[in-house]
Amino acid sequence: MKVIDLFYGAGGLSLGFEMAGFDIVAGVEIEANFLKTYLSSHKKTLGILGDITKLDLIDYLKDNNIEPESIDLVIGGPPCQGFSTVGNRMVDDPRNMLINEYVKIVSDLKPKIFVMENVAGLTSMKNGLNQLVKDELIELFNNIGYNVQSKVLLSADYGVPQLRKRIFFVGIQKKFKCDFKFPQPTYFAKDTLMTSDNIYLTVNDAISDLPQIKCNECSTEYLSDPKNDYQKVLRSNSLKLANHKAPNHSDIVLERIKNIPQGGNHGDLPDHLRLKKGYSNIYGKLDGNRPADTITGNCGCASAPGRFIHPTAERVLTVREASRLQSLPDSIEFFGSNTEQYNQVGNAVPPLMAKSLAIAVRKVLTKISA
Repeated sequence: MKVIDLFYGAGGLSLGFEMAGFDIVAGVEIEANFLKTYLSSHKKTLGILGDITKLDLIDYLKDNNIEPESIDLVIGGPPCQGFSTVGNRMVDDPRNMLINEYVKIVSDLKPKIFVMENVAGLTSMKNGLNQLVKDELIELFNNIGYNVQSKVLLSADYGVPQLRKRIFFVGIQKKFKCDFKFPQPTYFAKDTLMTSDNIYLTVNDAISDLPQIKCNECSTEYLSDPKNDYQKVLRSNSLKLANHKAPNHSDIVLERIKNIPQGGNHGDLPDHLRLKKGYSNIYGKLDGNRPADTITGNCGCASAPGRFIHPTAERVLTVREASRLQSLPDSIEFFGSNTEQYNQVGNAVPPLMAKSLAIAVRKVLTKISA
């Protein structure tokens, strides 16, 4: 089953669909180093570097011996920014050009199914008019012949050690008259525990085998064996440890970090170390026995740590540790500046969450393709 990914990034969404047996034949990415990261682990995929609003994608596919009619599925997470102005339809907001381009490409390619991902907060924008944003998006796809369902999924429910929420829109061509069911959770919080082996994975589950380097240090070798199945899976096919370099911190930042307990934040600091302004949850130190908060593109900020301080090392997360919390495998090497690398990780869809969704999509595609 052939797939095109319209916004590669680090490839988390693509990887999840590959895990479910899909063939990612091509995709588009505007950032050169992001595409380099993706293609380093997807050597057979046609990587298209460019602005999606200026590409003639169908001609590009034909020129590379890919028949547009052969594409079964289009996936991607276009940025959505224009939701805040009451009275202005989302579709008309110029900041949503990429959404409209995504819709146009789906309309041109006419895949059997499309999957669109975005931030869960999309449903709570437009000054609280939650349903309006979703309705406008769904209307866009209804107008080009798709029945659409949407749902916010929590990554921890699917074996990712992170409390990350994302909304997914799944559209099926109306002619197939087929419903889609989103995947049920397979992991649970302790208070809803069903068996001993399906508790939410934790920060320690994800990163406890990685060398606990100090501030401004780097390690390129594994110094211990994997401690659990999650670590074994993410380390498979990885011959070296890449992107495990700790940022450097100033003396005052280090002093603050030393005075924060696991699970604590800036509010736990003594008065003489507190900042005079800023969000209350800055300098958040991860609790090793709980899933991480949502990993973001600034999780490696050295001068003003957010919520991503290592549970026991006196520093913020390395790129590799952050990628572990996203379920991105160690075989992916991230390219570009430190800022670009952290952005690639923070913007990615966790592959294990994407895999669960992809399995559900595959069931429908198998049925309508029979």
